[in-house]
Amino acid sequence: MKPPASSEPHLPQRLDLGIGSVDGHRVYWDGDALVWQRTSAAGDVLEEARLRPGEEAWRTFWRALDELDVWSWEPYYEPEYPTCGGTQWAVWIEHGGRTLKASGRDAWPPGFERYRAAVRNLIEERRFG
Repeated sequence: MKPPASSEPHLPQRLDLGIGSVDGHRVYWDGDALVWQRTSAAGDVLEEARLRPGEEAWRTFWRALDELDVWSWEPYYEPEYPTCGGTQWAVWIEHGGRTLKASGRDAWPPGFERYRAAVRNLIEERRFG
């Protein structure tokens, strides 16, 4: 279910980010807090933290995403050659009238490492991938 729209413009309407292989990480906005999870390969939550980044942290995050032009990422990225296993990732963000839905397996859009760094900054340097 989609959380209600916030009256605070720095908060997302939707944010659901994931990355992982054997184990993974998920970051999502539940309408009240930013939730960080470390998950097992089976999807079980092994560790969780509820975070409340301040307005400046959110603004820094949005600025980084704008600089990376994530809003123009392709819907899906895959390697040119077949792989087994590997790392899968997904991004679904709605903010400021824009939507980003992208994912991939063992392939990443330009600037992906900088995107991950922006996410880590928002989640207070917890692991993300």
